[in-house]
Amino acid sequence: MKENLLFVVKLFFLWLIFFFCQRLLFLVHYWGDFDSSFSTLLQLPYHALRIDVSSFAYLSGIPFIFLAISTLELTQKWQSFFIKLSKGFIWFSAVVSAIIFSSELVSYYEWRAKLSSKIFIHFETPSEIFRTSSGNSTWWFLLYFVIQLILFYFLYKWLIKPIIFKKSNHKLIAKFMFFMGFTVVGGTLFGLGFRGGWQEIPISATNGYYTNSQITNDLSVNSAWNFIHMTYEYFNTDFEDYYNNVPEKEAEQLVQQLFETTEQDTLEIFKTTTPNIIFVTLEGWSAQMIEPLGGLEGVTPNFNALASEGLLFTQIYATSETSETGHTSIYSGYPTLPKISMSTESAKCRQMPSLLNVLDKDYESSYYFGGALSYGNIGGYMTEIGWDRLTDENDLQHLNPKGNLGIHDEAMFKYFFDEIKSAKRPYVYGLFTQSTHAPYDMDAPYLDEYPNDDYIKSMHYADEQIKRFTDKLKSLPDFENTIVVFIADHGKTNSVNNNRYIDDFYHIPTLIWGGGLKPQYNGENINKIGSQNDIVKTILNQLNYNTSEFNWGKDLLNPSTKEWAIITTSYTYGIKTPNGCIIHQFIDDIDVYNSYSDSVEAKIQLKNCRAIIESVYREFKAF
Repeated sequence: MKENLLFVVKLFFLWLIFFFCQRLLFLVHYWGDFDSSFSTLLQLPYHALRIDVSSFAYLSGIPFIFLAISTLELTQKWQSFFIKLSKGFIWFSAVVSAIIFSSELVSYYEWRAKLSSKIFIHFETPSEIFRTSSGNSTWWFLLYFVIQLILFYFLYKWLIKPIIFKKSNHKLIAKFMFFMGFTVVGGTLFGLGFRGGWQEIPISATNGYYTNSQITNDLSVNSAWNFIHMTYEYFNTDFEDYYNNVPEKEAEQLVQQLFETTEQDTLEIFKTTTPNIIFVTLEGWSAQMIEPLGGLEGVTPNFNALASEGLLFTQIYATSETSETGHTSIYSGYPTLPKISMSTESAKCRQMPSLLNVLDKDYESSYYFGGALSYGNIGGYMTEIGWDRLTDENDLQHLNPKGNLGIHDEAMFKYFFDEIKSAKRPYVYGLFTQSTHAPYDMDAPYLDEYPNDDYIKSMHYADEQIKRFTDKLKSLPDFENTIVVFIADHGKTNSVNNNRYIDDFYHIPTLIWGGGLKPQYNGENINKIGSQNDIVKTILNQLNYNTSEFNWGKDLLNPSTKEWAIITTSYTYGIKTPNGCIIHQFIDDIDVYNSYSDSVEAKIQLKNCRAIIESVYREFKAF
């Protein structure tokens, strides 16, 4: 029975060696394109290890099941049959892995991205594949495919083939007990391998990213793992059935009308066109906790005070319900699509516009988070859109206090301020808070008015840290040339509202504050309805940059901008306008919320919503 254990251990090392050799082939082929130092490349196997282990679990799960069944040894033929099945699937996995890697290697020249669900879009028009691929690509594919199979054969011959399985003389009960132990322990380890460890959030491509070099990060992320992951995402959602309600031409006309403006001039709210820019992305802050937005009294007194000094946007709505969707909307001006997490598709992220790419040559940039940026592949997305430097909990082990999800806001705001002091001017720096996310395990008291409400406790705690931070900012010599954008990544259910399918759930605080704001706008409100994906265009227009590529965002400071916001969840989409809100659940084709008094207007607005969603989907699909 020890042969079974030896088989699994050797198979594990076989795959790790094979993955390492695949990367060597890629490195040799694209050596001239690598912009990382040799010492950085030497770190790659370490940073790639967790995803490689997950890849092993994916590729060896079925062989392990057959191997486990063989341990029952009911007969010699029984044992031999399932061992052969296990070995057969190992070779099948090797062929699939070789195909994936070879395809990625030859397609990288054109796409500059890892092989993903994009390939299936091209399979819808097979002629495109043959018309765009060269003869050289075909020969390179075949060459690397054969090299990999030969390599795998020698590794298999060295590690696996020498293992001889013999039928043991143990009693059936002993065999059964070994089978149970082997299956339970092995199954647990494989399960951990699938998700990349014990941590709360399963691994993502972010776990393989460790440098600002795109090609190095791509090499770090296991090809088989990435393709399996993206294929699952692609086939797990039947997109076309739900993104084909409005004819394309009609959708284009409706979109044009929604974005149409009559004035080119916008309000000018900054003192200069090159201010230092600070983004504070507030984890799960709901407008229902903010008194100036109609929320509860006394929860965020310091933020309320800042609102009286800054420009408060009173009708901003999150595009969806998770942090990664909030980030793509805030920093790329991109709406969220149901069932699609844009941040997880690196190749597509590279095609999206971003605040950072526009400011790239003029501003230094850095982003900080007290938790793990691997969540939702936020770190991967932020790397793709041009942040110069990312820092999360893995880089800040010395900071305290910590909670289950990471470093609490009091430590992060202090560290963030110290980083700002030494930043090269002008800069765009961002901080993503985390203490207002469950389990709310910071050392802070409950509010007397709201006893035992953990969320309100966390909001009040975070509000105190914001005051300490903003007080320090005022002491900087260039504070008069600094603006701070406070915006939540998404809304949240709370003691006031526990319904996700209502516009109040998406209502979030958004505030522009700082010494760089013209005095006449201190304490003023912008009551125009908008969403997260309008912020980047609004800010960049103030800096006199060309914002034409941000075609899904509106300038909220343009008096003629129309008022509406698109809101989504995994299975719903909706639109908020001055006269109401409608939210449609497209799986069962029902309206889960409708506050319009006029049923005709509700239908018109739902059609407008579909026009936006379906037009965005067509563009995103084509990336």
